[in-house]
Amino acid sequence: MPDRSALKVQVDAPIEDTKASDEPVVASSSRNKAFTEEDLAGVWTEILTKKESEDRNQEVRIFQGGYRLKGHEIEVSITNEALLPTFEKVKFDLLNTLRNKFENDQITVLAKVVEVEKEKMRYTDSEKFEYLKEKYPALKDLQDKLGLDPEF
Repeated sequence: MPDRSALKVQVDAPIEDTKASDEPVVASSSRNKAFTEEDLAGVWTEILTKKESEDRNQEVRIFQGGYRLKGHEIEVSITNEALLPTFEKVKFDLLNTLRNKFENDQITVLAKVVEVEKEKMRYTDSEKFEYLKEKYPALKDLQDKLGLDPEF
């Protein structure tokens, strides 16, 4: 019967690495072809056109929201939280399409909900006229020359 103290020493001993330290570690073969934002814009438009022709309105809204490219990460801007479940359904196909088109397995896609600024509604004539004067400065000159009053 072996001695318990000898077994304890064997169990507590550190495990030695059987690999030689000067052997290079071989990474798995993955595609890593470079692509530009212009390339992505072309494929993005292609996907959007396909979704429009298939009449998939929620998916179209996702692709119309835009995106931002950061290295290999594509951040899709979603304007409404209600579209997140639809994005999760589309994400796998989108990722496969992009990885195959660009021959790059490092591409990742994520969604970011962005808040859309809503423009103030103009109800009165004077509010509407002030907005138009900001947009078209020549209207102010015309108002002054003709003595126009939007409230009248």
